[in-house]
Amino acid sequence: MTSNIVTVLAVVAGIAWLGVMLVAALRNRGGEEVAPNLRPGIDDQQLETRRLENGQKFAIAASAFLAISLPLYFLTEVPRQEDFVEQFHEESVERGEEIVEEFGCFACHGPLGVGGTATFVEKRSGVTVAWTAPSLDDIFYRYDEDEVNFWITYGRGNTPMPPWGLAGGGSLNVSQVQDVVNYLKTIQIPQSEAVARVSGEITAQIARLDNADATVEEAILNQRQVIAELEQAPADADFILPIGKRAKEVLEGADTGLDTDADGLSDFAEVELTRLSAEAVDYFTAVEAIELDPSTPDAEKLDEALAQLEFARSTDPILDRYLEAIQGILAEDEGEDTDGDGISDEAEQAISGQMAEASAATVPSGIATVVFDPADPESSGQPDLAAARALVGGMESVAITTRVAKNNQEKLLSTARQGRDFLVAAQQAKAWEIDISGVAESMGVSFEEAQRAVALFNASCARCHTAGFSAGVPYTQEVGSGGFGPALWDGRPVIQFGEATGDPVTDLLIQFLIKGSEAQKPYGINGFGSGRMPG
Repeated sequence: MTSNIVTVLAVVAGIAWLGVMLVAALRNRGGEEVAPNLRPGIDDQQLETRRLENGQKFAIAASAFLAISLPLYFLTEVPRQEDFVEQFHEESVERGEEIVEEFGCFACHGPLGVGGTATFVEKRSGVTVAWTAPSLDDIFYRYDEDEVNFWITYGRGNTPMPPWGLAGGGSLNVSQVQDVVNYLKTIQIPQSEAVARVSGEITAQIARLDNADATVEEAILNQRQVIAELEQAPADADFILPIGKRAKEVLEGADTGLDTDADGLSDFAEVELTRLSAEAVDYFTAVEAIELDPSTPDAEKLDEALAQLEFARSTDPILDRYLEAIQGILAEDEGEDTDGDGISDEAEQAISGQMAEASAATVPSGIATVVFDPADPESSGQPDLAAARALVGGMESVAITTRVAKNNQEKLLSTARQGRDFLVAAQQAKAWEIDISGVAESMGVSFEEAQRAVALFNASCARCHTAGFSAGVPYTQEVGSGGFGPALWDGRPVIQFGEATGDPVTDLLIQFLIKGSEAQKPYGINGFGSGRMPG
């Protein structure tokens, strides 16, 4: 009974609610707004008035504007885009120049890319060498843009050239690498200048072979000096470390105390730094410089200087160079002898120069004599404070170097001695030698023509096709032994390019030398290019 009542009440309530909603809807019902697209249009009387005329005028003006502006836009858009392309390129070149300067590219490749050297540890010997870095101001005569981009991005392993692009492990993104490429294009020399360089390169390569023995002897002497300095490292470190520490303390306290010249260095600091610099130079100086006077007999002074050299050469082999030079000067001594001491005036000047160089040869580059005058704010031609900072920085650098050498003496000495032994073996093997007479006979040409051919090969090809060539004469292996590029001996060129035809147009090797390797394109008989061989 109760459930039926609930059901009836629910039905009644629902009917009542629907009734209320219906009544409310009927009360609120009004006229519906007609949509604009359903309304009657404007009749002619309303339309054909000034409103129509204004619309027509606007349409005519708009049409005239379009008729005039579109051709003008067309005429100016192409130059505008070209100007932007030029602007973007100029900005890219500027960014590339900044990158080249910031990353020090010309420190290795020479001023404005004329070619230079880079410090590198030669892997066969462990000797630190001056690796020949190629010129960049003619690189686009050898490689195209993509190839230059590739070398910058990935570098050249086993050489001082590191990868600069992100893809190769460097820090430059793709756009920055392209900026560098664009900048390098702007420093290219005219082709006529590039061709004119060839004669100088030929002369340099001929001289390289002629002076090879002396070059190797010099390398051995330098390595002996490295060994001697390592042997002296503990004593040198014990001396220079306190000196460097004291100099740093003086500089840090240089702003206190009397400063007569108001240069930021107290008078005490100037006097103390002068003393410390003189003490350091005196310690490392093995022989004293002398000045022979053509108007005063100097034979006794020269004998004393030679005795100094003879004694000091046992601990500083580098002095052999100057002793031999002086002995050579005396052996060829001819000319006017004003003071009658048996040494010509010209020889006295030359010997004085050699002794000055010998005196400086054993002093590390970070050590120098600096004399500060408390009454002069620029005692050495530059602000005393800057000179003091440079002096202390140099001392600290030498102190760190000698400390590292002392702490690692055994290991470093072992490596240095192996390098010396390598050089001595190279001196005996003479792997760099080329039998030019044999080349002339094989080519059927004169000695001079063969010599030119060898020099051209060494100037243009050997850095890739002869192992160790860029490291210098002592490290050069047999010609054509292969390095970055393949070996060229044992008839390899004939296998790859066939016999010479005598016609440059049909000779595959000649054509390859002219054009170089093109990436993903065949060359010779079996070759497939990588783009790494320049034309």
